Amino acid sequence: MKFLRLASLLFACSSFSFAVNKDIVQLQRDLEEKMNALQNDVDSKLSAIDGRLSAMQSDTRRTADQVATLQDAVSNGVAKSLAPVAGLGGRVDSMGDDVRALKDALAELNARLERMDAKLTDLKNQLQIIQSPPPAPGVTTGPGGQPQAGATPPPNGMSADRSYTDAVRDLQTGKTDLARNEFQQYLTYFPNTELAPRAQYYLGEIDYNRGDYTNAVKNFDLVLEHYPENPKTADAHLMKGLALLKSNQRSKAVQEFRILNSNYPHTEQARKALQQLRSLGASAAGAPSNARR
Repeated sequence: MKFLRLASLLFACSSFSFAVNKDIVQLQRDLEEKMNALQNDVDSKLSAIDGRLSAMQSDTRRTADQVATLQDAVSNGVAKSLAPVAGLGGRVDSMGDDVRALKDALAELNARLERMDAKLTDLKNQLQIIQSPPPAPGVTTGPGGQPQAGATPPPNGMSADRSYTDAVRDLQTGKTDLARNEFQQYLTYFPNTELAPRAQYYLGEIDYNRGDYTNAVKNFDLVLEHYPENPKTADAHLMKGLALLKSNQRSKAVQEFRILNSNYPHTEQARKALQQLRSLGASAAGAPSNARR
């Protein structure tokens, strides 16, 4: 009887143990399935993220390539656009050199013409002496052999060519006192030559540069009165206006600038006169065309 009870108890325990083991195995299986499903889900998501990162990297590379291409296109376009400007700058520099060379050539030509004018004056004087008897002391003959007062015959050996050339050379080398005396002597002995207006103008210019604006105005006036039409007329008007302005004679300076602009338009001197009028707040109108002083 005891044996049967013991056997029954053992069978019951073994049945319970088998049932427990079966539940544990099933639980393990379920857990493994869930872990596998979770791992698969994680792997799937990681794979999707990797795909998106790869796509983003590809897009970034394409964008970088497009930006680089655009930069190259812009750089090439700018370079092509600036090429004509660079060429133009070179042409301007070349033209500037040509203009300077032309100015130098014109200055040299002007100097030669002045020397030729002085030599022609000497030749005219010599021909006049040959064709006419010597004039009385203190009187020289003018055009046509008529006596002309106010001029003094030059000393023996003095020529217009040498006198004018020496005066210009001394002026250019800074010997203004000596040049001023030489120009005055030139005007004393050769007041009717073609270079006389220039000599008179240079006297005014010397006085202006010295700050003697009163005498500068007088000398520029002599250019305009005694030699009304000559290559220095426009310059004399401009310098007279500047001298008047320096001596605080504003209204007279404005009048002189207006005369210059009216009588000699489209010249460099007229352009400078207009600049002075603008700086003074004055208009370019208001001067009669035939005014001299």
